[in-house]
Amino acid sequence: MDTNDKQYELNDYALELVHHKAWQLVGKAGFTQDDVEDIEQELILDLLERLPKFDPAKAAYNTFVARLVERKISNLIRHRTQDVRDYRREICSLNEDIDVGEDEPKQRLSTISQDEQDIRWGKYDLPAEERAHLQMDVDTVLADLPPDLRQAAELLQVHPIAQVAREMGVPHATFYDNHLTRLREAFAAKGLDGYLA
Repeated sequence: MDTNDKQYELNDYALELVHHKAWQLVGKAGFTQDDVEDIEQELILDLLERLPKFDPAKAAYNTFVARLVERKISNLIRHRTQDVRDYRREICSLNEDIDVGEDEPKQRLSTISQDEQDIRWGKYDLPAEERAHLQMDVDTVLADLPPDLRQAAELLQVHPIAQVAREMGVPHATFYDNHLTRLREAFAAKGLDGYLA
């Protein structure tokens, strides 16, 4: 057995990376949990085909593997979203009758909630229930703020920063330094920093 054969085997890092990246694709480009095993197989096959080109003088094994996996994922997404096979362009009538396991078929439109339609059309990023929870969390943070910060936060929900600074009679730079910094800290303290722009 050649001493270099080991570099062509998939180590634990490669297998863990493949598993992790396959699960990261769920919910993107129309991939679902049912696709994870197929994605893993495609990634592993691609790695096995390309590992003979690994040159330790050019990159570390883990770096080489990570780049191959990222490239293959990009290709999978590109392939999935090309106009011809784009899962988002599946044509069907919303008035088409479909079997929903009841006595009579229903029109497809009746199976799609308004909330789901709003998310698909980009009106909202989160489902209604999550938006309601977020609003409660924001209201809790606002209630604990001093009056000047509460006013700034409420104005920022509907106006750009420059306009809010003008309305509050504060120089733009001062507003950034005093108000925005303190607002970010207040929201971060409640675990809501991920929602700050």
